[in-house]
Amino acid sequence: MAVPLSRRSVLAGLTTAGLVSACAAPDLTPEPDVAVLLGAISDEENLISLYEKTASLHADLPESCALALKDHRAHLETLRKHYLPGTGGVTATPSVASASPAEPPAERSAALALLRRTERAAAASRLKDVTAVAPGMSQLLASIGACESGHATALSLG
Repeated sequence: MAVPLSRRSVLAGLTTAGLVSACAAPDLTPEPDVAVLLGAISDEENLISLYEKTASLHADLPESCALALKDHRAHLETLRKHYLPGTGGVTATPSVASASPAEPPAERSAALALLRRTERAAAASRLKDVTAVAPGMSQLLASIGACESGHATALSLG
């Protein structure tokens, strides 16, 4: 014959098992992929802004700049497809502190040098990011990083 359990007994057992506290207070720490993804999105937004500002200041930029800008817009679109709004939690921060986009220098060669440095920094960030995320996200970030490294090389030639 089964002995009926009171609600108090059931709740005490669940609390002891940690089940009630787990249900009552959701973990607001985002998965590593979310924080890394937000950092990559921020970096792409900054790169796009820098290329647009540089193009408006220097009309005679090499074709590689227009191609890089097109690639960064595609990267941003792809990264945004992987982010679900609201999944960042209150503690989600970019994996690398993404500074505000720099202002391009008035001298063309200095502006191109800034673009090269920024591309190299972004590529280095993606290389670091691939170790902190799941394999699928790692592949995407590795591809973006390789493309950014290619942009830096192309800017060195033009």
